Amino acid sequence: MGRRRTLVLVGVMVVGLALILGVLLLRSPRGGQGETPTEVPQSVKILIAANNLPRGMQIASEHILTQDWPVNLLPPVYYTDPAQVIGYFVRTDIPQGMPIMPSMLAPSAEAIGATGSLAALQVPEGQRAVAIPIDLLGAVAWAIQPGDHVDVLASWVIQDLDQEFQSTLPNQWAALQCGENQLCQGTYGRVELLPTGQVIMVYPSQQSTQGRYVAQVTIQDAVVLGVGSYQAPVALTQAPEQPSPAAAEVGVTRPATETPAQATPVPAMVTTQAVILVVDPQEALVLKALVELRADITLALRHPGDKARVATDAVSQDYIIARYNYIVPPKLPYAVSGPPANPLESQISPLQQERPAE
Repeated sequence: MGRRRTLVLVGVMVVGLALILGVLLLRSPRGGQGETPTEVPQSVKILIAANNLPRGMQIASEHILTQDWPVNLLPPVYYTDPAQVIGYFVRTDIPQGMPIMPSMLAPSAEAIGATGSLAALQVPEGQRAVAIPIDLLGAVAWAIQPGDHVDVLASWVIQDLDQEFQSTLPNQWAALQCGENQLCQGTYGRVELLPTGQVIMVYPSQQSTQGRYVAQVTIQDAVVLGVGSYQAPVALTQAPEQPSPAAAEVGVTRPATETPAQATPVPAMVTTQAVILVVDPQEALVLKALVELRADITLALRHPGDKARVATDAVSQDYIIARYNYIVPPKLPYAVSGPPANPLESQISPLQQERPAE
């Protein structure tokens, strides 16, 4: 009996091992037999620019490549078939190696400009792009580039005004000799009575007076969209001339063989340095006011990862004197000045050293 039980137990163990091996074999892939389990792809073949594709260029087969692109880095919309882009025109410059997306293409050369400007594509929804005039110092010596983040610093010189005349104080005045039953008046200005009983004529002052300087940070963390100069014909800043009757006729063109009576001169160009900033709609109005109210504007460059808004104190002459312990000098009965310029300085030129021959 004991021997039979031993054989039965051995048989049960063999059957159990066979079942376990069978399950493992069923779960493991079998080479060349059956279907392989479905795997999630790690990359997708998409179309990219084979080289730098400038705006207005028509795409041909040699301008594109198919490349594996990580799934987690895929753009929202992309192309996989070259037939989808060949023959289309480039609407915005595409750098080499960048995935090609529908927003970069136009079906024809005429449609490139019909779909809007390139700059508008770079303005986030809800934001506005505003250009402001700037100079060398205000633009951080032109070290700023598109994509930088800046703060807008503005300063003014505040003047006291006469509320009636809206002129800078102090007013000028002149004494009037008014006889009995004689009305004291002037062609402009106003009549005032001094505490002494003297009647005077007060009129606006035309002389410049010392104002009160103040500077403050206005807009913070604005994004630079464009930097550089904008050229426009001088004629754009002048009143347009009235067209002649012949020029006013619609549809009339001059034959190619006809020589005009007088050649139209090429308009001179004026250059204005400007910076385009991306701000919210309210800040766009602030920039407009700063420019039109002639504030002195300076841009302060920020670290690209610094998004903090900082509360600052307005800076005036009194603030600097008190903060840095300036001593106000006493009034003296004398003054000093620099020596006059050397009259021969304009005739002196620095020696030009010749570069030694290499």
